[in-house]
Amino acid sequence: MADGQWWAYLQAQLEQRGWKPAQLARASGVSESRISDWRKRGSPPTIPNARAVAKALGEPLVPLLVGAGLLEPAEARQSLSAYSVRELLDEIDARFGDLTSRVPDVHVNKATFERGNPLQLVADSPSTEPMRVQQEREWLSEAEQPDEPGPDTGA
Repeated sequence: MADGQWWAYLQAQLEQRGWKPAQLARASGVSESRISDWRKRGSPPTIPNARAVAKALGEPLVPLLVGAGLLEPAEARQSLSAYSVRELLDEIDARFGDLTSRVPDVHVNKATFERGNPLQLVADSPSTEPMRVQQEREWLSEAEQPDEPGPDTGA
């Protein structure tokens, strides 16, 4: 890792969030003096400090370590066979729990198709036709629409 690469990565993360180093210290529990060492001396973090920073920033630890240059992308990837079934299921469960915690606990009557929505909420409303029927109708182009009834020409 090049000197200061960790701090350069951290500084970019702080700027993106509009944070000062003191705010990172409060959010992560890492001392301001340690953060100052990262900035002034270019020293890398310990794994517990990196983990605390990742949690404070809401970032997964491994991508944070890759982005900071502490891990090579190839080092961060493992084949699925490297994980036990239990580890894979635990990871899926954790990610699903994280995503579902962000979903409002209300009945969804209409699908949202906005870009950036990680869950693409789609549900059938009991008071109307199923959402999939509405979508199928919207997906038909004008050329695919059936002809409207008109006068019989009687050819």
